[in-house]
Amino acid sequence: MDEQFVFWDGSGRIIPHLLYEFFRREGIGKYFPETARWKNSNPMILKVRGNVLCEVNVTFLLELAKNHILKSTEESGEAGPILDSLHKSTNLFSDKNLMLLPTLNLDFISDTRECGYLFFKNGIVEITADNVILKAYDEFDRYLWESSIINLDFKEIDFAELEQKCDFMQFLKDITVVTDGQKSKVRLKCLASGIGYLLHRFKDPALTKAIILMDIYVNGNPNGGSGKTLLISAIGKLRKLAIIDGKRFDPREWFEFSSVETDTGVVLFDDLKKDFSFEAIFPLMSTGLYQRRKYKDNIFIPHEKAPKVALTTNFAINGDSSSYKRRMWEFEVSTTYSANYSPRDKFGHNFFDDWSDEEWNLFYNVMIWCLQVFLKDGLIEPEPINIKLTKLVSSTCEEFLLFAEQVIVPDAQYDKRELYLNFIKEYPEFKNMLKQRTFTQWLRIWGSFKGYQVDENHAGVIRNIIFSNTTNIKN
Repeated sequence: MDEQFVFWDGSGRIIPHLLYEFFRREGIGKYFPETARWKNSNPMILKVRGNVLCEVNVTFLLELAKNHILKSTEESGEAGPILDSLHKSTNLFSDKNLMLLPTLNLDFISDTRECGYLFFKNGIVEITADNVILKAYDEFDRYLWESSIINLDFKEIDFAELEQKCDFMQFLKDITVVTDGQKSKVRLKCLASGIGYLLHRFKDPALTKAIILMDIYVNGNPNGGSGKTLLISAIGKLRKLAIIDGKRFDPREWFEFSSVETDTGVVLFDDLKKDFSFEAIFPLMSTGLYQRRKYKDNIFIPHEKAPKVALTTNFAINGDSSSYKRRMWEFEVSTTYSANYSPRDKFGHNFFDDWSDEEWNLFYNVMIWCLQVFLKDGLIEPEPINIKLTKLVSSTCEEFLLFAEQVIVPDAQYDKRELYLNFIKEYPEFKNMLKQRTFTQWLRIWGSFKGYQVDENHAGVIRNIIFSNTTNIKN
């Protein structure tokens, strides 16, 4: 702060144009996030320190001016008249006057197709597929948000030490483990690529996937508490995370995305309801986000700046069309953890809450490794475990599956109406909620899952269905 610069005259009266020159010298300016719409949108008021930015408000500006007055008059003791003038001149801080601040044209440090960045106290970490390099802030002439700086001095750790010392690395191994050790290693790398995809802020229009974490069905039941939300919360330690309640989400509500800001990196739809409409978030993934904001101007965040999408669910998202498949990356989380056995039970402490600087540094190194996996190998598709069964249960119900397995045999002809009535007799609770048409659709879905050829015919009023065995069936 330049203590020699004054924005008042000899009588202590605040001089408006000098006050705003003072703000300019202190790095205060206005910034329009939507550059193309600057003529009809409101700017953010920012403070620039070097190449670090933070948003400020009128209270901050008043405090800045007041402190400068007190500091400049510390020896003379003449602050009184100047402060009185400041109190009388608060209209100088009105919205209209703030528009007289200089306009900031900012070029941000941003991830590229081949490179990602993380910001720490001791410098900027530049991450590529093969290298992790710590650079000084003054090596960059572009800008970053102060909120994105991690309050830690970064130190690179090699992978062998991470495997040995890092609890979070063990957690990733736990939620990817299967009976086959080699497949477990492959699944760990697949999950790492999914984490890296969410961490990477570069938006490739040819890769618009939602990262979907789901439970493996065991004996027909989802395994809640498996660590899905904890995993996405970990990403929130490096990228700004907005969480939307998946059970209550309604795309028709105006302010559903009010928690999303211009610097949000990931939107998590957490704990989806069974009938969640995946199609409702296609625009967010493909074109961008139109956000209605309470008491503020609505904004549009284009695709290249919009957050990436993650979903957690105990069920499955149904849909086999190409538009669904090209937007879905599904990973089944292993059953190591549950409602009865949490990471705290295993490691003896909560993740994130009780960590030392050393543990945090190990964690950030693991996340950087994940980003490197993605940068090197892209988003690796995991081999499904029980996804088909999960989707089958989600599309029908467990009672129907039990009924079909017990009653239907291949190469026999069945009266669809008779099957329906037998099911209602076996499970009367479905009598007023299940229609014949839905039941017939369930029969087709089940037959397809079993690998049968499903044929339908009718003789008079009787409508039949046949499930025929085919060769080389894979259940």
